[in-house]
Amino acid sequence: MNITSLKLQTWILSSLLTGVLCLVSPSVFAEDYSAKENKLENVKSAFTLSGYEAENSVNETRWNSEITQGEDGEGQWVETIDTRGRTRMIQVCPRDDVWLISARDSHCRPCDASLLECSRLVNGCWQIEDLENLTNDHANDKTKVTMIYVHGNRTDLKWAKSRAIQFYDSSLRSCERPALRFIVFAWKSEAEKIRPIPDYKIKSNRSVTVGKAFCELLNHFEDRKMFLGGFSLGAQVVLSAMSEAEMQSAASKVGKYQVAFISPAINSEFSKASLAIYPQNTLVGHTDVFVSRDDCVVKVSEAITRRTNDSCFSIADLVGYQGGDSISVHDITCEVTKHHSIDNYGRSPAIISRVCESLNEVFKDGQAVSGSSEASE
Repeated sequence: MNITSLKLQTWILSSLLTGVLCLVSPSVFAEDYSAKENKLENVKSAFTLSGYEAENSVNETRWNSEITQGEDGEGQWVETIDTRGRTRMIQVCPRDDVWLISARDSHCRPCDASLLECSRLVNGCWQIEDLENLTNDHANDKTKVTMIYVHGNRTDLKWAKSRAIQFYDSSLRSCERPALRFIVFAWKSEAEKIRPIPDYKIKSNRSVTVGKAFCELLNHFEDRKMFLGGFSLGAQVVLSAMSEAEMQSAASKVGKYQVAFISPAINSEFSKASLAIYPQNTLVGHTDVFVSRDDCVVKVSEAITRRTNDSCFSIADLVGYQGGDSISVHDITCEVTKHHSIDNYGRSPAIISRVCESLNEVFKDGQAVSGSSEASE
């Protein structure tokens, strides 16, 4: 699972094989979305709120009862595009809110919060909103738990929306949890070079910088009672934000972030400079890391990291460090295929279970903080 733990001969062979794979198929570093757009078909999500029948609700809890029935039994439908290039209609639970924060213009000036663009999903369409509306909603409506999802490499704005909504559909919509405020954080990561390795290096370095813009977004919220999830290079964005936030730590903010990294790809220079001190980050409560030993993208990214920095280590090695609250590394090789996509990982039972547990934990913490604040007044 960790490239640095392999014998030299095995590592050389693995690097050669994965390198050849990269040269043969650019999609090894992400899904080749653009090639599939000319073959669009219409399909519906396999999960529909109206598909639940009364006799199947015998074992309902308060959470999943509200999810399946909703306020009016319906919910807004969203058009997305799946990995096969088909248009896919997905139904959002009526009690959930979906937001989008675009930092696609922030990589040159990551500390400029005015470059962050905010939108909200209303009746299946994205409607421009003030960022203040989102942060006020988080502060005032404690009936919802807030989650921010960060996508990975080779993803433009259209695919960022589609993949995030599909992750919501497969992992979040039907699990046992409170109402959700689901925020998609989009950054500029579409393909810019024909050759995949040079292109990956550009985005890997950019993800570190974009982490500062993500930190600026987090600074607008009044507390840290939220769940942060990053896929592939999106994990690097979150890691960078946490390191930046630690240096800017505001004592007035309450709570700690709950974090999940799904198939993380870590920048070599960042790992050398900052990753070793991550477990001592006082702003993070618990970190879950989900990895697959058969994911070729992770193997290649670690090979590139190894070539760049001999002293680097994988994020999975964080479990051996002391400090911070806690870090768990989950090997889900048997639950996913070799395909590097959030659609693939989002169907993992371990990810679905643990993410929903984390959302409930964050919600309970938020309720406790809200109750203590009201008592002090």
